[in-house]
Amino acid sequence: MQPSPSAARNVRDFPNIPGCKLLGIAGQGGMGTVYRAEQASPHRIVAVKVLSQAAANPQTLAAFQREAETIAHLEHPNILPVYGFGQAAGRPYLILRYLGGGTVATRLRQAPIDLPTAARWVRAVSSALDFAHARGLVHRDVKPSNLLLDEAGNAYLTDFGIAAALAAAGGELVSGSAAYMSPEQAAGGNTDRRSDLYSLAVSLFEMLTGQQPYTAETPLGVIVRHINDPVPSARALNPAIPPAVDALIQRGMAKDPADRPQSALEFAQLLDSAIAGRDSPPVAPAPAGGVPLPNVQRAATPGPAAVSVEPRPRPNLLIWIGLLVVGLCLLIVLALGGGGLLYAIFAPPQATPTIISSATAPPPDITPSPVGQLLADDFTDARVRRILATPDVDGGVAYAAGALRISVLTLGHEYYWYSNRVQAQDVQIDVDLQQQSGPARVEMGAICRWRDEQNFTAFAISGERQFKIWQLNGGTLTRLVDWTDAPSLAAIGSAPHHLTVICAGSQLTLQADGRLVGQAQDPAPTSGDVALFAGLRVAGKLGVDFHALRVKQP
Repeated sequence: MQPSPSAARNVRDFPNIPGCKLLGIAGQGGMGTVYRAEQASPHRIVAVKVLSQAAANPQTLAAFQREAETIAHLEHPNILPVYGFGQAAGRPYLILRYLGGGTVATRLRQAPIDLPTAARWVRAVSSALDFAHARGLVHRDVKPSNLLLDEAGNAYLTDFGIAAALAAAGGELVSGSAAYMSPEQAAGGNTDRRSDLYSLAVSLFEMLTGQQPYTAETPLGVIVRHINDPVPSARALNPAIPPAVDALIQRGMAKDPADRPQSALEFAQLLDSAIAGRDSPPVAPAPAGGVPLPNVQRAATPGPAAVSVEPRPRPNLLIWIGLLVVGLCLLIVLALGGGGLLYAIFAPPQATPTIISSATAPPPDITPSPVGQLLADDFTDARVRRILATPDVDGGVAYAAGALRISVLTLGHEYYWYSNRVQAQDVQIDVDLQQQSGPARVEMGAICRWRDEQNFTAFAISGERQFKIWQLNGGTLTRLVDWTDAPSLAAIGSAPHHLTVICAGSQLTLQADGRLVGQAQDPAPTSGDVALFAGLRVAGKLGVDFHALRVKQP
């Protein structure tokens, strides 16, 4: 997005952001002004978002800094990265990745979005939400204007938590945008990940129809309709929408959170099935490490016999009183752009993955490899053992009884070990692994073509008899094969398993215990190191032992 001529003429009026030269106004909203800027170090074009609300007291400034720190640690391919933050003349600002594709809201001003494109954006947002929800965070303001697009049309979720934190620090009760707000959020009640799913369903409704499901003369009127009115049919506005997709939108907008899909992953999978005309696939339960959900007892699904349905109770007096308070607060909140994303209701997310080099210090002749092998390591050399990370409260990497032990004790942490002794494009990695403890829903495996933590090709298996193959290129995630059932993969238990990873040209192959598990294509093979890794997908205490690593040319 290019700055307007009037914006360019007023450069002298722009705020002074340390380390950045503001080039023009890229966008404006109730929450603040976004500038296109040139960052000095590293030299790159960035977006600088200066909030309209000043940090008037230490509480609001502390809230801003806490939320900005939280956002900066949310490293996900569909979450807009935060490069830095601070305050200028009392006004908080964020330095963000610059995207030139505008927002989904901007696209909607031209025409409704076609179903394949909308589904692709929903999948991206759902992946970002699942990542956040697993870390105890709720977005609270999912809407088209908070979905940014790059030049290739890929969607990114942005504006995590800031306005909500400032509103809370200022004593305000509600944050969010009236047009997309769930009934429980509108009434000032407790919100969890299902509130985000409601907002995502509303956003999908608008993408496919070009209209919001509820309108009124005032924001309070819209809120009342979200709480009371039946969910409208998107297909009534756009007959091209498949009935199954319309039904899913209505389910996502159910008044009772228990009637909605229970995770973003489930919503995305149900959408794909609805588009394909398939029956709904079985969906894994929401991550145990995410936001706790109420203990809801569901009745059995009624059969074709006549069923007596009692009307849903109307909002009680307490809710109407709450609405009066909401109405007063909402005028202030909406002035901030509708609130923030990802309001942290639990502790901030944990640190980024820990990277351990096994051989930054040992002499060149350490663990000599036999002829024909690039590397052979039995994880017994004491010289290497001394430089591995000491396990801490979150996990660690250490040698133990002739094995490389990777421990992961906190959801949100992953531990990587790389050899620093291999530099090759085509390799065959053979290693024995044994899960000593932890839940079935984990990821553990091997990596080829490792250049750094932002560039590698990874192969993972889990105790759920699933596998995954993916790449990071410059920090951008490409799912070559997302988590997929593998009948040939034996369940991970107390017995060791032999893992074979083959990277040969564009062909990527994963084998376990001598059986083919899965294959993928590498569109741009490169040279790199080999690595081992482990991580949690739900809360637990994971321990994985790796034995007898062998690397050779395939």
